[in-house]
Amino acid sequence: MERIPALEDAISKKNMVGVYSVFYTIAHGDPNFSTGKFRSVLNYVKMQNLEGFMQVFDGEEFETEEQWDEDYWALIASSLIDNFCEERINHLEEIGKKLYPIRKPKSSQSTGQNTSHYTSRNTSQNANQNRSFVDGSSMGGMKGASGSKARELTPEERRRMAQLEQRKKVRTQVGDFITMILNGGPRR
Repeated sequence: MERIPALEDAISKKNMVGVYSVFYTIAHGDPNFSTGKFRSVLNYVKMQNLEGFMQVFDGEEFETEEQWDEDYWALIASSLIDNFCEERINHLEEIGKKLYPIRKPKSSQSTGQNTSHYTSRNTSQNANQNRSFVDGSSMGGMKGASGSKARELTPEERRRMAQLEQRKKVRTQVGDFITMILNGGPRR
């Protein structure tokens, strides 16, 4: 395993948020877990016997596969900060493998290059392929396949969308905070 200074520092200070932030960063760099880095670092940290590192699953009900998209992947990745557990890690890996399948470039077939770590991450294309626009407003009033306007959201769907939007804001703030930490703290 390559040495990760931010991780070593967080472990030495028993800074769990710092440790979890490293995993968040690794997940964003390898969303389908194809490099093995996430699991390798996980095993390393487990061997450090850091008290409270692995947490008990909080029981959150995960979305069904039909509802997985890039936003949901990022939501689960950011939720590792609050509930770092095997169930959440396994779910994140499962989502990543579906949304970001390994794709070998055509040129590698003839050259024999090792391309096992290429991933498909065309954000807007994948996101649009995996989203279902329930209310028609996400695409500027886009009409459904039948040509009629999509149905109204139920109160439960509106509540869930508001919840996801709030989580997205928090996720963005967490990502900005992690980036700041990894870049050496606030600029002076």
